[in-house]
Amino acid sequence: MKRVAVLVLCALALVVGPSRADRRTAEEAHSRGMAALQRRDLEAALAAFGEAIAGDPGWDEPWGMRGRSKALAGMYAAAVEDYTRATGLGPKNSQWLLLRCQSLMAIDHWAEAAEDAEALLALGPDLPEGLALHGWALVNLGDVDRGLAEQDRAMQVGGKAHLLIRHDAYWRKADWAQMVRESDLGIQAGVTRPSLHFFRVVGLVEQGQFPQAREGIERMRAQMPGTTELGMAEAWLLGTPAAGAGYDPATALQKIVGVGGSGISYQLNAHARILYLAGRAHECLELLSTRGRRTNFDTLFWMGISQWKLGLLSEARATLQDARRLNPYLLRHAERFEGFRDFAASIDRDLAGESKQQTDRSRLTHELATHLLTVAEIETLVRRYEFTRAASEYERLLQAVTSSVRKAEISARLPEVRGMAGAHGKLVKGVTGGTLKLSTEVGRTQLRITGATDRLFDFTIAGGGGKFPWAFVSPAVYVGFFKDVALTPEETFGVGCLAWEGGDPALGFRLQDESIRKKSGLRKNLASFVARRRGIAEPEGGFVPFRGSWVTAEEKANLEKGLVRFEEQWVTAKDREHLAKGEIQVDGKWVPGEEGELLRRGFRKYKGKWMNREDYEVLRGQWADCHTEETPHYVVKTNFTESFARDLAALVEVAYGELRTFYGGAEPKLTGKDKMTLHAYRSYEDYRQYCVENKAEDQLNAAGFARSDSNIVVGWNKTGNARQFLQTMAHEAAHLYFFRVAPAARPTSWYAEGMATYFEGFQWDGKAYVFSFISDSRLPFARDAMKGGRHIPLKDLLDGNALQLINSDSSRALLFYAECWALNYYLSRTDDRAYRDAYASYRADVAKGGVKGLLEYFADPAKLERDWVAFVSGL
Repeated sequence: MKRVAVLVLCALALVVGPSRADRRTAEEAHSRGMAALQRRDLEAALAAFGEAIAGDPGWDEPWGMRGRSKALAGMYAAAVEDYTRATGLGPKNSQWLLLRCQSLMAIDHWAEAAEDAEALLALGPDLPEGLALHGWALVNLGDVDRGLAEQDRAMQVGGKAHLLIRHDAYWRKADWAQMVRESDLGIQAGVTRPSLHFFRVVGLVEQGQFPQAREGIERMRAQMPGTTELGMAEAWLLGTPAAGAGYDPATALQKIVGVGGSGISYQLNAHARILYLAGRAHECLELLSTRGRRTNFDTLFWMGISQWKLGLLSEARATLQDARRLNPYLLRHAERFEGFRDFAASIDRDLAGESKQQTDRSRLTHELATHLLTVAEIETLVRRYEFTRAASEYERLLQAVTSSVRKAEISARLPEVRGMAGAHGKLVKGVTGGTLKLSTEVGRTQLRITGATDRLFDFTIAGGGGKFPWAFVSPAVYVGFFKDVALTPEETFGVGCLAWEGGDPALGFRLQDESIRKKSGLRKNLASFVARRRGIAEPEGGFVPFRGSWVTAEEKANLEKGLVRFEEQWVTAKDREHLAKGEIQVDGKWVPGEEGELLRRGFRKYKGKWMNREDYEVLRGQWADCHTEETPHYVVKTNFTESFARDLAALVEVAYGELRTFYGGAEPKLTGKDKMTLHAYRSYEDYRQYCVENKAEDQLNAAGFARSDSNIVVGWNKTGNARQFLQTMAHEAAHLYFFRVAPAARPTSWYAEGMATYFEGFQWDGKAYVFSFISDSRLPFARDAMKGGRHIPLKDLLDGNALQLINSDSSRALLFYAECWALNYYLSRTDDRAYRDAYASYRADVAKGGVKGLLEYFADPAKLERDWVAFVSGL
């Protein structure tokens, strides 16, 4: 299909006037660019505006128009950079601010878009475009009613049809009739944007007005054939089961996949909706978990409901909490699905108080972008048994967070971690005092523990001894050390939580049961812990014990009848055996199910046997049965999910081409048929085992690592977020590539991590992974610190050490990585030729084994730092 400036991106575009400066060469190139832009030859336009910039880099218009060309080509992140330069060079031209705001919206950077809209309103508080855009951003940040009110005011002040962009507000409120009315008003006023027609069809379909929706689609076919919006509208109707005879999910999927890559969330979410409504929740989740943006409400909604449908309740609760933060009308969307409203209602109650914190909207938005990584760093300390430090970092985080819900979560977690810390302290004291005699096996070596500190233990083996971190010991072994340690009920409870989290819920149950028998007040802690782990609301009266596990009273009643859970229903254990193999009952007999239907329901055939999704993932979750994909340059192995294996294989092949370009055409030289190999572990325990077996104790707190002496890179799903897991593996693969193309290099920490984080910046454009090199995981940390004057100074950054920070200060480590990304990104992407050339010389010297520092290549380090901070603050 024909590529269109998707949906509403160009809704408020203004006309750019010619420059009056005497810059003949630049003006000639600029004129060629404008002509190319008018005939939609975007490649020629980009080249011409680039020439104009080279001719006069201080002129704002070619920067702005190159940004416009990039936006029309779907290169929104790159467009933001050019608009930022144009805004700095022509601060009186609000055009660039407005266009940057719209490009930020296209990639769901709503907080930054709101800042730009606020800057527009600073130029004129009643500027209609500023009001309309600011309201639009507020709607998508979760302040729906206030945002809609601003958009209403924009119409009152401006009264122009191009300001009819309130569709997102009505979508959030599930006010489909108003969405249709908004579209009709625009169409009647002569607005030709295809997006108006798409929104109109969506509104009609959601109201069940299918004949009218078909008429709307026919009008689109006649007036705007081949557009992205037409394909999306057709897919929306065809993918709606209530459409009766018009329901055709197979054709709907063909339509939505065939519309071309746009990178706009509407398209991805429409795809996800079709899958979910077709009963393919597992595919819906796979699609969104690696390709969706967590700053988009609909993405989170379809991801969360899929997790709920699949019984991943803990994950669903976390996802839908973020969805509720972005839309207080979550329940209006949830009530359309049988059984889902009650689950969503419990989340709505939890988040109701938080939504009133409008004065802290910017901090809440920052937390949405950074909280997952921050908590993951602290929880890795727990997995390493560094409980005292973990408790300290949670205490600091508790003071820093704004969200009332997150405060409650941290407050509930702290006593558990403090209990673990108290128990660990007694363990260390017992070993050092000689009252505890411990022995264990580490990496197939039997050893005796003879001394200990908080982080390490001394050991002796036949013929020698040494030191290992406590983290070298598995949770099962570690918890077993407490058999002869006198613990308080709180400490016993904490160790029980650790056992559960370490993969032994039965042992966790025994320890927790022991603790509440000794101190009944811990029942509240138990209810909180189990509810969080299972992702359900705390039941009235708490959880009850049943055969070595904690269950609700309702679950106990069913279990006592001999029933077990299978895909949202209670069945006999014998029936589950048949159902899990994909069999169905016909006239009272179990017979094999039809293959197509089994695949649709998520069943998989492995080693000649059909099995349901849950059992299949458990089996493939064992490393011996892991998923394997092979590409021209890589072998990918993972025990996470089948779709993740495919996504990672596709991603790293694209990354290979980008790495080759980044390193000037250099490629790794491997022996024979050897390929670079990626091990992507689903859990920390798998990663821990690899570290122990390969004596990589210094990497136990990391998300992954690569070594110069191995063609294997490893990583694990540290945050529980599939997209960030992809970023981890791309990051480590970039390290390995550098080792192979620059074997003489001894890069400083900032450069090694800056280069690797550069390759975390990718997105799905509807067809394939493409690299923008903007790491959405790193940018919020760097930009927030720079805007607040809290960033690590450039000289300190260049002297920093990533691994030391990981092992000593998690929050500082996160900022260090973010600034490493930001510095490499700036120096690689800047249009300042002198900076680019200086950085190229530095990189060439590093690759050859040079040791000169970065600042030796720059005449004015202070100016470099100012320019860098200004650039990153504007992203």
